[in-house]
Amino acid sequence: MRKFFVLLVAVSFAANIAYSGGIMTNTNQSASYIRMPARDASLGIDAVYYNPAGLTRLADGFHLSLNNQAIIQNRSIKNDFPFNKQSEFKGSVTAPLFPGVYAAYKTGKLAFSFGFNPVGGGGGAVYEDGLPSFEAAISSQLMPNPLVDDYRHLVYFEGSSIFFGGQLGLSYEINDVFSLFGGARYVLATNSYEGYLRDVEMEIAGNWLASPIPDIEVDAVQKGNAITPIIGLSIKPNDQFNIGIKYEFLTKLELENETAIDGTVLLDGTGMFPDGAKTRSDMPSMLSVGAGYQATPQLNLSAGVHYYFDKLADYGKRIGGIPVSNEDIIDKNFIELAFGLEYSITNSLLVSGGYLRTRTGVKEEYHSDLSHSLSTNNFGVGGRYAINEMIAVNLGFLMSFYDEDSRSFNLGPVSVNETYNRDNMVFAVGLDFSF
Repeated sequence: MRKFFVLLVAVSFAANIAYSGGIMTNTNQSASYIRMPARDASLGIDAVYYNPAGLTRLADGFHLSLNNQAIIQNRSIKNDFPFNKQSEFKGSVTAPLFPGVYAAYKTGKLAFSFGFNPVGGGGGAVYEDGLPSFEAAISSQLMPNPLVDDYRHLVYFEGSSIFFGGQLGLSYEINDVFSLFGGARYVLATNSYEGYLRDVEMEIAGNWLASPIPDIEVDAVQKGNAITPIIGLSIKPNDQFNIGIKYEFLTKLELENETAIDGTVLLDGTGMFPDGAKTRSDMPSMLSVGAGYQATPQLNLSAGVHYYFDKLADYGKRIGGIPVSNEDIIDKNFIELAFGLEYSITNSLLVSGGYLRTRTGVKEEYHSDLSHSLSTNNFGVGGRYAINEMIAVNLGFLMSFYDEDSRSFNLGPVSVNETYNRDNMVFAVGLDFSF
């Protein structure tokens, strides 16, 4: 039974709904990205996030972008542990509000910028029938008993994670070709855990009896904050071609427990969430490089690569309640490749589409039913309509298809195989203003 709540420490990863951006980082940060996920050389207002050095290419004046995404994700976990009642556990993750706010003031060679968005996390997972680890914590103790015919219980668990970021920066145009950016992001992180396992009963000879397994409850919040330095470079050798480069430094984030109830007793007699205890939950350093090419007056082509230095980050990962090093769970750093195009039908209307491939580098040992990282194929489409010279609307739709992965492990004397899969849909709308 202790193993059940030992696994809950990984839920901060489970609540992360990002389909792009590596293990801990969200890069789906604008409606323009959803309609064309290759924004690393953006010269629009969402360059505040994607290519901040490129903000010097904006027209003089004030620019503002308001964005929101509605994200729906379905998860499937298959587990062949023979004592569980079911072999497939389905869950859903929803985030109806996923905002992105960007502002920039451009004057001469300078551009001052601000951004606010969920740089990590952003949703909560719901499994109406629980998870394999939840079920196995009971079935592994009751069903091997030949006198027990069946079991039942009440399980409730809600976990959420949100890392909000507020970014400030300054861009400077050195000359017509080169521009620089320097800034920082303040990250405010909150993870919450609330749940119970109670009223476990077993059926013996047609009678339902209380199980010796005790009720367990947890109600805890983890909070922390940190600073992420950011630098950038924009290169525009001519009117047709431009390059955007951004580097985000490692965010050394430490979370502190604020615990109301901690019924999770470990082998050493302490709980998993002792009030005031601190754990690391870093966001990795990240390098993005993108290019844009105006092939014709109507057609713009874009590409980008994002590289996450996962091996250098401390994610606070635990297996069975025991801290593990990155060497034990990560084989390669996370990488993404993006391609996109935009085509102007008229001066006011353009359509766009793009493809993003993500490749995780975690080992099989990283995965659990609460915490797994999968590679994806993502396809985005949409468009932009300029209502007038001051206001434009961006609409986007993106679908993600995950590469199924699995792990094998022993649960007592039993060898178990567990398989993970997901799918993802995103609807996005954004309003861009220029004054």
